[in-house]
Amino acid sequence: MDERTAHPTGENVPSTGGQNVPSTGGEDQGERLRAEGERLRAECGRLREEVARLRLQVERRRANAASTDVPGPALEVAAGGTGERADGVPVARAPQEPPPAAAPHAPAGADVSPAHPRLAGVSRRGLLVAGGALVVAGGGAAAALLARDDDSSASARPRPRPRRPHRVTGIPAHPTIRRLATLKGHSGTLGGVWFSPDGRTLVSTEADEGNLRLWDVPGHRPIGTPLTSAVVVFQSAAVSSDGTTLVTGGADRAQFWHLPSLRGDGRPLRLPDHAQRPFEVVAFSPDGRTLAAGGTNDPGGEVVRLWDVASRTQRGEPLTGHEGGVEGLLFSPDGKTLAVSSHVGDGVVRLWDVASRRQRGEALTGHEGGVGAMAFSPDGKTLAVSASVGGDGLVRLWDTATGTRRGKPLRARTVGVSALAYSGDGKTIVTLGFYSGLVLRFWDAATHKERAKPLELASLSQPTAFTADGLTLATGAYDDNAIRLWRIE
Repeated sequence: MDERTAHPTGENVPSTGGQNVPSTGGEDQGERLRAEGERLRAECGRLREEVARLRLQVERRRANAASTDVPGPALEVAAGGTGERADGVPVARAPQEPPPAAAPHAPAGADVSPAHPRLAGVSRRGLLVAGGALVVAGGGAAAALLARDDDSSASARPRPRPRRPHRVTGIPAHPTIRRLATLKGHSGTLGGVWFSPDGRTLVSTEADEGNLRLWDVPGHRPIGTPLTSAVVVFQSAAVSSDGTTLVTGGADRAQFWHLPSLRGDGRPLRLPDHAQRPFEVVAFSPDGRTLAAGGTNDPGGEVVRLWDVASRTQRGEPLTGHEGGVEGLLFSPDGKTLAVSSHVGDGVVRLWDVASRRQRGEALTGHEGGVGAMAFSPDGKTLAVSASVGGDGLVRLWDTATGTRRGKPLRARTVGVSALAYSGDGKTIVTLGFYSGLVLRFWDAATHKERAKPLELASLSQPTAFTADGLTLATGAYDDNAIRLWRIE
């Protein structure tokens, strides 16, 4: 039987079967082994240089091919043979060639498409086999040296990033809505849903229990096992822009978690006075370095605190004056402005310059029954703010530099607006409110006029959230505690 032993690099290579190498001359035999080891090491070095040379050729070919690409209409990736332009006109998609079968023992991450030359019979396995021979011939020390050299060269090699399809960023002229999936797994009433900045991950929590789940949005499936806590209810959540960190807010603490494993990531944020509840609402800055946190029952000032994520220390003095407590936090796309909503009177929003800690303009008022939702335009120059109740479903638009109104408000004619978003190209505002069911309306961001027929989704549902591009929507349900994903097409 062919006995095998584990190689440090993970490959199995033939062992000596526990037998000793025959001795035919003592020092002469040792000299021959050392010479053979040197020869194999040189051969491996030559093979690595050859692989690097071929990879460089491939990169040059790809660069030349990319320079000759002719931009076409943005297509939305679909499973079928048709796509849709940004203006909603169906267009035919070229048939997709099935990917070629991977070459045997192809290097991890290597491109095996027809444009990529076969690496002249050279593969990573070939290098490992040569390393295995060196284990037998030259001893463990030489093998360790080869493994170290092989790993370092692999990590230093630049790996080409796959070319992504053009993304649809606008809303079609005649939009439709399609249900993508129903996500089931919560046993208690849903408390909140939040998309990651890239829209590929959804975070959901329960209102009365410390239960949190992650969902793969493209795959319509759960990620890993739920995060549970017997100490705190996760009242809010936010995902960093690079998708690697989740922060949860709950009463007296904010906690950090690695994604997607949900392992704890360092110590939580807390204040000495445990009577305060300063972490009910949390928000990451776009660069992930700053966390804004506030609460609705923070005695002594109703403040927002900015925290340095790396050091877990406060940045500067708190932002004060949010009477009634903090209900919403939202950073502008460039991270220079922070919008803070409070539930007092008709709902007040204050805009803060993050660098100077100064409020911009006067408080933004007139949001009946409190603020329902906030959304910055992609360029950060406009903030849309909805009223949570009221029969008109008003959405007011504000200039973020001056704190003054921009034109007439949007009148969605729904009982408040619970969620809203700008399209990725900034030309359309999407609002979601309740009438006889959930109603989507589409507005021209420049003229503030309705630009398409409204769409009705379902009966009353909470909570709700849009992705950053306004194309994907998550709605909760009271009857089965499920989350439904929708796509605007």
